[in-house]
Amino acid sequence: MCWGNKRGVWITDESLDQVVWAGYFDEFTRRNQSRPTKLEVFGEDGAQEHEHGLSFNGIKLRQEDGIACVEIMLADASGSHQVTHAVFNVHQITPKLGWDGRDEALEIVSAGGEISLLCFKPQAMLVGPGRTIASAAV
Repeated sequence: MCWGNKRGVWITDESLDQVVWAGYFDEFTRRNQSRPTKLEVFGEDGAQEHEHGLSFNGIKLRQEDGIACVEIMLADASGSHQVTHAVFNVHQITPKLGWDGRDEALEIVSAGGEISLLCFKPQAMLVGPGRTIASAAV
């Protein structure tokens, strides 16, 4: 599964209405540009980790014959290794927010029930002079 926060609690937003997806993805991309990711897909074959550690480059919505397609773009730090993960016939988008209000994950569900889960590695938190703790366990 994704990284969870230190308390193991996520604040889960409601699923987004499809009319706001494109605008939401623009803002989501701005907020999360270059954050380290993990991408998991849950389907007929169980949970499959597609990547771990690539940087988030963006997410966009395309319409193909009236069917929603979501593309997630990821890359390594040099940009030499790029991955685009496409989810076709998207039925539901649900953002997952951490206790601090930051994006922790984005759940994308296809009409066939396959779930793509884009997770962000949490930032370290400053807890005192010279001391930090991870805001989430890996």
